[in-house]
Amino acid sequence: MIDHFLPGGAEVALVMLGGKIPAIGPLIDTRQEAVRIARCFMDKIDALTERSRSFQIVTARQSDGRYALILQGEGVVTKVLHNIDELLLWRFRKAFRRGLFILTVFFKGDTGVECLAVTEGLGAVIYTPG
Repeated sequence: MIDHFLPGGAEVALVMLGGKIPAIGPLIDTRQEAVRIARCFMDKIDALTERSRSFQIVTARQSDGRYALILQGEGVVTKVLHNIDELLLWRFRKAFRRGLFILTVFFKGDTGVECLAVTEGLGAVIYTPG
């Protein structure tokens, strides 16, 4: 598992961009840390796609009852999110039926929660053809 770059106790946020594309990721306290984690996400996803061209998106139940989101490819397994509660997972699965989501990072800004996919253009678009 490659999950050392994920913040241990971070909450997970989900928003619908344009009303139809789910953006999901950890919610971080500061913008600087959020940008660092988003860049790490991007680097890890780039490295994965160099090693495997096709992936499955798998949800795995954790010992505490919450869930982790995992990408599995040809000999590659990467945990991209953890500590997702059941309600958020249900909302994500419902939105993901379109086969597209954005893996990004959120931070607590002055005006509320901000999404780096919107403010900085940082995020990995994950697409599964139907």
